[in-house]
Parts: sequence; structure tokens; C-alpha cells
Amino acid sequence: DMAYIAGVMRECGVKPEFECYDVGMISNAVTLKNLGYIEGPLYFQCVMGVMGCIPATPDNMLHMVRQIPKEYPWSVCGVGLSEFPMVTMGLLMGGHVRVGFEDNIYLYTGVPARSNAELVEKTARLAGELGREVASPMEARSILGLNVDAEY
Repeated sequence: DMAYIAGVMRECGVKPEFECYDVGMISNAVTLKNLGYIEGPLYFQCVMGVMGCIPATPDNMLHMVRQIPKEYPWSVCGVGLSEFPMVTMGLLMGGHVRVGFEDNIYLYTGVPARSNAELVEKTARLAGELGREVASPMEARSILGLNVDAEY
């Protein structure tokens, strides 16, 4: 099934982002690449803290990231109140991060965010405090291996 879906995505020009809810999913993506079903560079999203999947802990995040081949970019997101601890650790480890209402609705414990923008602003502040620059849209397209010359 994975090979078939990867083939269809490739035929349609879709650049997959591999959302990995557990460590084995990283291995599956690398295998699909090695067998020629998908083209590189691969982009991994470590999704932490979903019930029934890998818990959002520093040890688990380190383990997941260590499974990603060094040449591929990665990011992390944490579900619920694990969002900002995982974001902070991802920033410290040199990865990229994702935030938004899809994963979490709280700005702080017990304080709901009013918008996705608030979550992004908090993340940008954290990045700045940790000496990380926020990518521009074109830089993000380049990191993701997308066509930077496309007009939208």
C-alpha cells in the first residue's frame, strides 16, 4: 500500500512530508526512498504525544531524530500541552518546528490561544531567545525541497 501511494504521489508531483507518529515510520520512509518509490530530499515531521503513539518526552524525541538520516531536514510538533516543550527542544537540537490549533489550543497551561497567530508569535519569540532565525517563506520552500521559483 505504501509503495502504491508513494507511486501515485510521485506521478502527481506531490512532495510528501513524512509525519512520523512512531520510530518505525521513519524507517518506512527511508525504505521507500531507497527502493525508488519517492525522491529526496525527504522531510520528516516528528509528531509527539498523540495517544497510542510515541509519548512526547525528551528521550523519545532524541531517539526519533537519531533515526533520521543526517542529510534530511526534520521538524517536531507536540500535541496539547507538550507542544512548547517539544518546540523548545526541537529548536535547541537544530530542527524545525510546527505549531497551530491542529495540535494544541493553549498558549500556556489553562490559557487558550485566541488564534494560530498567537502560537506562531510565541514560537518566534522562543526561537529568537534561543538564537534561531525564523525562515522566510522562500527559505521554508527551499528547506522543504519545493520549487522556489513557483508563483502562487
